[in-house]
Amino acid sequence: MPHSTQTEETPNPDGSSRNAFDYIIVGAGIAGTTLASRLVERYPQRTVLVIEAGQGPEKYGENPLVPQPLMAPMMRGGELDWKYTSTPQEHLGGRQIYEAAGKAVGGGSVINYGLWTRGDRRDYDEWVKLSGDPKWSYDALLPYFRKSESHFDPSLDPKQHGLTGPVPLVSPDSTNRHYPLRKPLEDAWAQAGITKITNGNSGSPIGVGSAIECRQNRERIIANNVYPLKNVHVLSETLVARVLVEDSDGKKVATGVELANGSIELCKREVILSAGGMHTPKILLLSGIGPARELAKHGIPQVVDAPQVGKNYFGHLNLKQFWKIRHPETGAAIGHEKWSNPEYKGANPLDHIVCQSYREGLKEALAVDEPDVTDEHHLLANPRSHAETFIQYAAVNKENPALKPDGTHIQTIILIALPTARGTISLQSWDPHALPVMEANYYSTEADRHAMRSAVRKIHEVFFETEAGKEIIVGETHGSDRKPLTSKSTDEEIDTRVALGAESTSHPCGTAAMGKVVDGDLKVYGVEGLRVCDASIFPAPVAAHPMAGLYALGERMADMLD
Repeated sequence: MPHSTQTEETPNPDGSSRNAFDYIIVGAGIAGTTLASRLVERYPQRTVLVIEAGQGPEKYGENPLVPQPLMAPMMRGGELDWKYTSTPQEHLGGRQIYEAAGKAVGGGSVINYGLWTRGDRRDYDEWVKLSGDPKWSYDALLPYFRKSESHFDPSLDPKQHGLTGPVPLVSPDSTNRHYPLRKPLEDAWAQAGITKITNGNSGSPIGVGSAIECRQNRERIIANNVYPLKNVHVLSETLVARVLVEDSDGKKVATGVELANGSIELCKREVILSAGGMHTPKILLLSGIGPARELAKHGIPQVVDAPQVGKNYFGHLNLKQFWKIRHPETGAAIGHEKWSNPEYKGANPLDHIVCQSYREGLKEALAVDEPDVTDEHHLLANPRSHAETFIQYAAVNKENPALKPDGTHIQTIILIALPTARGTISLQSWDPHALPVMEANYYSTEADRHAMRSAVRKIHEVFFETEAGKEIIVGETHGSDRKPLTSKSTDEEIDTRVALGAESTSHPCGTAAMGKVVDGDLKVYGVEGLRVCDASIFPAPVAAHPMAGLYALGERMADMLD
């Protein structure tokens, strides 16, 4: 049930009275929840309404899978997931790609894997360049990264990390998860030229870093548990149809929102869209804020000409591979009887996140996609985290190959960390209940293919061309329709494997980007009183899982509103 709040009564057009809130936040995901919690903490006399399409905790709290970190794969495709699907992808064999997104108060924190990464400080240099605003640099965001986290290691640089924030962080060591394959894998990576780093969340993540997660007492951290929505009016299982925009003294002003059931919620200060990289552009388009041609297709009158709404979509495409381990008797993977440490149930079964830079050959790849590529290109001028690999001590697959967690296999997941491919989110229809159309355009650039091919070859080098790796892995277990790969596989062979099996990591970003749809203060161009606070504002990729950045974004936005 929503918390009760006292609001000022404002007349409806029909003369009846309607409560008007100071702020309306559309979407109770990570950033929206953080923002709402901080607003009522800072301004207790102001009223905040959060409208969320998914379930509230009073309902999903009864689901026994939700608190358990190892149950994250089981949450995909369920009632707490939007279950988006892309259009057939030209460069992935015409397959439609599934995209998970949390549909609940707490958003992605209810169903995600809980990994806590910030990316490279140079990633944020591109944000500054594209937004024209220095407050989006890594150093400028550091106070908000620190403010959100409660780090487990008090010996780290206090300029980089917070010890008293709401989100508790853990590592394998801090939770006494001593996995048998940690040291052998570190040795194998080192023998392949990629060495261990002490802190991957200090702005320089290239190397073999410890896998940091947000957990407490072996349970997942849900945003609204650590950023409480006390004194926030919450409407769950409530879909927003559009933002109401009126003319006032020659300006367009957001005055509230219309719900899918036709009712209206009014706002005195600002409407903030925090509905995520897929739904925020959809709501903008349904509100008449977008390109004229797209709106006209669905009979929606244009309110503001905003041609970039829904453009610039990007996400992290990944490739999963399965590997038979040489010594299962050590209890190295889930399913073996020796996999018995109770702490193992409280986090992802992995030790490392490995970020890799692949500049050799990248200039030539970029030249296929872009004109006039020079050595000063932002992906070339300095080492960047072009790809990420993590190794999970489990392997589960429904078919081709069918694998169950029996202690005999592990799996690797390779992400294209800084994709250059861009897609589009558009409307399926004027009906607010219809999911948006997702033209992801995955794997469409030579630069993205270069990053994936390089990382695939590297993991084969790690396992089969180092002495440590040979002691870990017997071979790859792959589907009958897939040819074996090696570190010498051709581009075409790797691309074929990607086309058959690549998946989305479900990090939709960029569709209401700074410098294109919103300014550096996250205000929507052409509309007063309307801002965006979610991953859709990311103007360029960050080589990170976005959760840490979304908490920081919510904290940052709270400081912008007065």
